[in-house]
Parts: sequence; C-alpha cells; structure tokens
Amino acid sequence: MKGVPNKHLHARTTFLYQAATYLTLQSGPRVVATDFTKGQTSYSENSPLDGTTSLALELGSQLHTVSRKGQVRLSAEMKRSICKCCNTVLIPGCTATQAIVNDSKGGKKPWADVLVINCTFCASTKRFPVGAKRQRRKAERSNKLEGSATQDLDTSTQSTSAALKTSTNQSPVPVDSDTPISIA
Repeated sequence: MKGVPNKHLHARTTFLYQAATYLTLQSGPRVVATDFTKGQTSYSENSPLDGTTSLALELGSQLHTVSRKGQVRLSAEMKRSICKCCNTVLIPGCTATQAIVNDSKGGKKPWADVLVINCTFCASTKRFPVGAKRQRRKAERSNKLEGSATQDLDTSTQSTSAALKTSTNQSPVPVDSDTPISIA
C-alpha cells in the first residue's frame, strides 16, 4: 500500500481543527479569573457567542462528523483538546480551565494526580491521569508473565541450591534466644 489511506480526510480534519482554533483565539479570552480551591470561575462581560465563536463551534462539529463518517482516527492531542459536549476547542485561559487534582487521602499518592480540564461554555469536565504508567496490553502482559515465571523458577532453584551449599559448609549451631550471637 502506498501512502496514507484517506489522505484527503486527514487533511480536511487538520484544516477544520486549525480553523476552529484560530477563530476561537480571535474571539478573545472568556475567562477572567479562576479560583481552583473554591471551583469558581468569573467570565468576561462580552457576549458569550459572537460570530467567530459560533463559527468555531460549527467547525468543531464538522470535524467530529468528518472523522466519524470517514472512520478517521483523531490523534490523542486533538481529541483531548476538543470538548465532547459542545465541540469547543479547549484552550487554557480562553475556553478552558485546567487544574491538577489529587483526591487521594491528603494528596500523599503522587501516582493519583489527575489533570482536570473544565470547558467554560458547557461546564463539562475531562479527567486525564498524570504521571501514571499505562498498563501493558493483555498479550504483552501474558507473554511477559510466562517468561518471568520460567525465569523465577530458574532463579529460585539456583538460590535454593546455593543456600544448600552454604548450609552444608557450615556446622549447625543451636541458638538460644537468650544468648547473643557474635559474628567474627
């Protein structure tokens, strides 16, 4: 097979994403201040849906439609930067707020950090794990487990035989719990 299949659909989705991002940035910032501790966000007083914003929302909707109908997979970065509810391009400080939240007991578990992205148009949230290692696929895990099990058996027999050799070279000494043992 030569080249990328459905190259025209990839080009179209890329153009729609770039155009939606450009129009969203042209509409100006919506978020004025955010207090993450209280979960409050204040917005600017200009109209929430002016012409460029509504066109950007329409382009985001078309982006999803093209990718679904053409069965084109969007990249992870592109999917994470588009709101699933209202098709807004999520730009931190403009159309979205971001915070890292650790809901573990006292925030003591560093692997429990979660990036929370809030859309300012529809107030929906997206949550993504931060710093956690992805689990391997099932096929990779089963192959790895089988290989490590045979290795563990080999190392356990080696360590057992080594322990038997060292125990046979030393004379057994009865140990009282009251007498201290000195190692010379």
